Amino acid sequence: GPDVRLPITLPTGEEIQAGINIHPFAKECLLAAGANFEVAIFTASHQCYADAVLNYLDPTGQMIKHRYYRDN
Repeated sequence: GPDVRLPITLPTGEEIQAGINIHPFAKECLLAAGANFEVAIFTASHQCYADAVLNYLDPTGQMIKHRYYRDN
């Protein structure tokens, strides 16, 4: 099964539970990168899904400085 389930609110307003798997040491890698660099994330995902995952990985917003999505 997935590592974690996150609530995702779709643009229609419907809420789903998405199961995601986190790569080992992903948070530690972001923490180290964020301490030394200005981290920008680009994903082809929709913003509603990507923000849920990125908020899980960086709940305080201190590691990831910029977010770019499919529409960017």
